[in-house]
Amino acid sequence: MKAKVYDQIKTLVEVQPDFADQMIPKNTLGTIVECYENPEGYAVDIAIPNQKLVGSYEYVNVILTSDIMSG
Repeated sequence: MKAKVYDQIKTLVEVQPDFADQMIPKNTLGTIVECYENPEGYAVDIAIPNQKLVGSYEYVNVILTSDIMSG
């Protein structure tokens, strides 16, 4: 998958973020905010539903590879 900044993606598997306790569920939507070429990777802002928060989402930034996301 060759994606670019501002592309919307969906996670194909559950993802454990580096700086959060909660798993990111499969099929969660996110937006690419930065692309890396060597090795290929993407910084993605993920919106996780959370009804306890105003706006009903919390946001996490994770680095993903193309094998765990679809465009």
